[in-house]
Amino acid sequence: MGKSNLLRVQDVRDACRVIGECRDLGADPALWHQRMLEGLCRIIGTPLASGGEGWRRRHDHFQQISAFDSGTDRCFHEGLITYRRANVLGADPLFCALRCTPSPLTTRTRRQLVSDAVWYASIGYEYRRLMGTDHQLVSVYQVADTGGVSVIALQRAVGERDFTPREQTLLNFFHAELGRLIGRSLVSATEPSPEGLSPRLSQTLACLLEGDSEKQVAARLSLSRDTTHQYVTALYRHFGVQSRAQLLAYALKRAGVGWPKAMIAEIENRK
Repeated sequence: MGKSNLLRVQDVRDACRVIGECRDLGADPALWHQRMLEGLCRIIGTPLASGGEGWRRRHDHFQQISAFDSGTDRCFHEGLITYRRANVLGADPLFCALRCTPSPLTTRTRRQLVSDAVWYASIGYEYRRLMGTDHQLVSVYQVADTGGVSVIALQRAVGERDFTPREQTLLNFFHAELGRLIGRSLVSATEPSPEGLSPRLSQTLACLLEGDSEKQVAARLSLSRDTTHQYVTALYRHFGVQSRAQLLAYALKRAGVGWPKAMIAEIENRK
């Protein structure tokens, strides 16, 4: 690797600064993703970026959970929405190539993943052409052993130059450092959340977050002690915690102080 392709001290500083800004917004996946994409556009020098999270399931199936984009190009934004609604990931050669990469972190240019002949004849390129983009630099980071992944895609307009090895190294470094924080100081869209809980589990959760003991929860919700214990055990299992203290810490980091109050209001409305 030539010296011109090596990371510079300023590259590392810029990357760490953007990661720090993401951590400040870490409780809101939409906010930290947006800041991440804006920062990457600036430090790598590209006007357009997209990214999000999803699940890489068995049989090479990819399920998108969240999606964000950054850039001033309205055509790019609307094109991404159209592409996502068309649900053609399975026919996109770029994503097909990425699904086959065994490494927990993969950062590649489009040409490293798909030949020009295949790319320019694909449905994936047709959608990119409508967005006015061509060259891409894509990075996939495996967030969890269960298959959760973080995806970052930097885009350049048709006619612009391809991404350099140094830019590829910088994105790979950035995603490696940021990826370790996803699910910790950066809330992940793949993490368990209160959404989808049954009404009784939601009510039990709200009481626990207000500081009630299992005995108090049982009295408050007119439940037996055994039933309440079963609900509490189910909640601990759902959120991957082992105590109310861990559950409270998890909730406060990921939903803010107002979350328990909102759930208590729901209890009162159900009476």
